[in-house]
Amino acid sequence: MKNIIVKQRVLFIILSLFVFGNFSACKKSSGDATGGRDTYLSCKINGTLHEFNYHVNANDKPATDTVHFVVIGGWEKQDMVTGFGIDMQIDKGAREATYVSNSASGLLLSGKYYIQNMKDGKIISTTVFNGGDLDGSNFTMTITSLTKWGVKGTFSGKLRLLGGDESVTVTDGKFSAPYN
Repeated sequence: MKNIIVKQRVLFIILSLFVFGNFSACKKSSGDATGGRDTYLSCKINGTLHEFNYHVNANDKPATDTVHFVVIGGWEKQDMVTGFGIDMQIDKGAREATYVSNSASGLLLSGKYYIQNMKDGKIISTTVFNGGDLDGSNFTMTITSLTKWGVKGTFSGKLRLLGGDESVTVTDGKFSAPYN
């Protein structure tokens, strides 16, 4: 049952990033991959720098002063084959603080690194490394700024292959993502 819930969350993140990415792409007036210098998402995965600066954005602007969802994502290239996403749900409302997966009731936090597996130009499957809601994984996010513009912060963790034993280590993660 837990595996089904994790797969549903992964699908939600991937679909959210696709939808948010398409909306943000429509808003851009230039071909700038990052949407500006204040927009970025990067980290080291097993010591190698990855920049997910295409279509970086956060969820829709919150309708109230209490922010219960923080969703951030971006793609490594315009082809949208590899990406990284962060998903946080918090009952009490997000604020500028450090959050650790599974450390408090009412907090769901995960980071996902995913690769679309292609064959003949079509997606045939997705390899997902998940940190935060899989046994043997962890994920930490620090929100350093939460404003009407969007969200900024840092992240790290150990992400495990969904359905496998392989894992990757994420370090030096940082993001600056405007609301969609």
